[in-house]
Amino acid sequence: MEKLKILLIGQPNVGKSSLLNALVGSKVIVSNYPGTTVEITEAEKNFNNKKINFIDTPGIYSISDRSEEEKVTERALLEQKVDRAIVIADAVSLERSLYMVLQILEIGVPLTVALNFVEDAEKRGITINTQKLEELLNVPVIPINPITKKGIPVLLNSLLEIKREKQSFRIEYDDHIEQAIREVSSQLKPSKKKAELPRRFIATRILEEDEDFYQYSKNENIIKEIKEEMPEHPKLSEDISVTRYGTASFIAEKVTRMFPLSESVEIEEKIDNVLLNKTWGPLVTGLFLFVLFGVLLFFGNWIQSILMNWTEFFISSFNRGESSALNIILANGFTGLIAGISIALPYVFLFYLFLGLLEDIGLLSRFIINMQRFLKKLGLSGKSFIPLILGLGCTVPAIRATRILSSRKEKFYTASLYSFIPCSSRIAIIMGIIGFYGGTLLAFSVLFTLLFAGLIWILTIKKVFHLKSEPLLLELPPFRKPLFKSVLAKSWIRMRDFVYIVIPFLILGGITYGILNMTGIDNLLVKPLSCITTWLGLPDSTIIPLVFGFLQKDLTGAMLISVLGSKISMVLTPLQLYTFGVASTVGIPCIIALGILWKEFSPKKAMFLTGISIIYGIVLAGLIRNLILALF
Repeated sequence: MEKLKILLIGQPNVGKSSLLNALVGSKVIVSNYPGTTVEITEAEKNFNNKKINFIDTPGIYSISDRSEEEKVTERALLEQKVDRAIVIADAVSLERSLYMVLQILEIGVPLTVALNFVEDAEKRGITINTQKLEELLNVPVIPINPITKKGIPVLLNSLLEIKREKQSFRIEYDDHIEQAIREVSSQLKPSKKKAELPRRFIATRILEEDEDFYQYSKNENIIKEIKEEMPEHPKLSEDISVTRYGTASFIAEKVTRMFPLSESVEIEEKIDNVLLNKTWGPLVTGLFLFVLFGVLLFFGNWIQSILMNWTEFFISSFNRGESSALNIILANGFTGLIAGISIALPYVFLFYLFLGLLEDIGLLSRFIINMQRFLKKLGLSGKSFIPLILGLGCTVPAIRATRILSSRKEKFYTASLYSFIPCSSRIAIIMGIIGFYGGTLLAFSVLFTLLFAGLIWILTIKKVFHLKSEPLLLELPPFRKPLFKSVLAKSWIRMRDFVYIVIPFLILGGITYGILNMTGIDNLLVKPLSCITTWLGLPDSTIIPLVFGFLQKDLTGAMLISVLGSKISMVLTPLQLYTFGVASTVGIPCIIALGILWKEFSPKKAMFLTGISIIYGIVLAGLIRNLILALF
């Protein structure tokens, strides 16, 4: 069977994931690109006796080798044997998409333009003449809609007719730059690679001062000599980019017609006038997130109550059996598994579901802008806010994302804030333990305490780091109707690690506690650390879930049930539940996050940050408890 390798390339929020889902469904593989920490998504589809391997590259705005994501996309284009690239272009902002199209055409990779959001563009009074665009670029241009599957069969069929275009669109620079391109081209070394890159492309990248391409030139001082010969272009690389942007703008103008705005667009603009207002925007964002948290808590509790009833039935059936050592160990393992799923799974899945809906509707970007306005006053860089938002899902990839920040001091400052970002695992503790057994008000109290602890932390260390705030560049996507099937698929992909990695941890944690309890070894852990539980006003045995929770936060709830039983509200008072919630959520969330900190920074910094954040959470929880007891 013939195999084809197809790259999906496009800007953030341009619909690459939706297109991949429309092409192959949700059966995808998420992995790091070789030698990097940047995630890519791959999927295969058998179509007309051909196996098509789709690779969804990171969202980028250009192939300029500046960010890690751009490097990955460029490497995939240049180093892999790619049969075709599909550039997903946004019909609403065609000019921006065409810049990247022109860059890929310079590489000489066979290209198809998948024009997305055509209906959205028409609502905004924009129509694209796709036939004329196809004639100008001399590449297939196919209007698509991944939600309705419009254009998907045509796109698949076009992939079976892959051929290198004889004459694609070529950017013409001014006479001085063209002369420089010819001069550099004449001094290139013979390529040793099987897939030889176009000499014009290599020469252009050298003139753009991409150091990765200097190796192709025989003359090491070529850039210096060219600049001396071209006083007309003191900023040569910028002038090349300006010409490319101008060409993209010229093509977009040629194929675009404008009409009066539709009524729905005017309504969207009115909504944006409120959401992006400096006063009302943050208030609406805060209120919306408050309501969203409440909805998440309500539905999560409802699902958890159903699962907990089933859990109690299965656990009781184990307890009725013989009390052999093997049965006790298996019963604890089963308790850890079912209790963990009952507590964590409803909230983790619902969290990712709501996050996907906000992202696809277009609200998430607007909320990010409003929240960044507030955090900017606290000394946080605009760029740092994107990694912080990722921390709402999982701390591990969020720590990796700090690589986009400019200085190590800024990276470490941002990473320290993950001690207070409520990731999906901590959301499960707040809602599945505190909210379920203590009520909604108690859950909100723990959440606000977590944010309050983070605020104190920021104000304290802000004086140490003295960071300069940088602007946040973020594209606002238009409001769109989400495809629920696509949101479900995206939610499953994001929480797949929970199913494949965390659930085995839950079983192992339950079995480990069963062995410790049966042999009495658990006392060796409980007694030396009883000073902590005494300070927190908790039963000594609760140190077990606190310790296991550091290994993996999702173990916290399951281990608490293993230690105290499923009737937690009869064992712990509301104040004890609150104290346990604060102590278990403040701090670096798990040993995996510690490992990533170790790798990204240094062992000394990782251990210091982890230790001080955990101590901070325990001390804060105990202080608030004692303050409440003193006042009431």
